Amino acid sequence: MTSIQTLDLEIQVNMTAGRFFNSFKKKEGNFTDKTEAVSVHRDDPKSNSSIQIWNFIVDGKMEQVKEKIEVDEENKSVSFLAIEGDVLEQYKSYKITLDVVPRDGVCVAKWTWEYEKIHDDVPIPTKYIAFVADYTRDLETRLLSES
Repeated sequence: MTSIQTLDLEIQVNMTAGRFFNSFKKKEGNFTDKTEAVSVHRDDPKSNSSIQIWNFIVDGKMEQVKEKIEVDEENKSVSFLAIEGDVLEQYKSYKITLDVVPRDGVCVAKWTWEYEKIHDDVPIPTKYIAFVADYTRDLETRLLSES
């Protein structure tokens, strides 16, 4: 019997929390060479949620995920709940939360995964953790080069 499991990843990002968080809040400009396209399908200006489709390369393979994204501006937090896509072939539920925490002029990107495997033989989502770690570094590099 499977149950909801969690994993965490923390990465120091060499910019202010506001600057890093804003790249997610604006829902634009957070592309890297590992993300082919991000499209907003529904964006309600009265709420802080949207539906987005991401095409990305993980382990050398193109994958797609349709996610409901919720932004909590006060806490500098963004959650990504998979509602369709490749990741749901192995997981009943799959959610990533990013908390951007200020720390002495820089910030820490705290990524948390909550997932439930379809069956016990499904591996933990390490390939997605590696992707997010690379994505965070690539985004940091791109944003710093724009300053």
